[in-house]
Amino acid sequence: MLLSTILVKIVGGIFLVWTIFSIYKHFKSIKNPAKSTKETKQSSSEQFLNNALLYLWLTFMIVFSVGMIVNN
Repeated sequence: MLLSTILVKIVGGIFLVWTIFSIYKHFKSIKNPAKSTKETKQSSSEQFLNNALLYLWLTFMIVFSVGMIVNN
């Protein structure tokens, strides 16, 4: 195996672990929201668009990192 192939697989694994940890943190923060003194409320459309963008990004990162591991 070439060194570049090994490095790409390692980086893909790091990205995958980092993405899974980010998903875990996101769902943990939804379950137990932090109590802050200056909490700004988002409108429902802004909240929907932010969550849609976040989930699309996390999906892309999972597919990208798995592709780095599998395709090389």
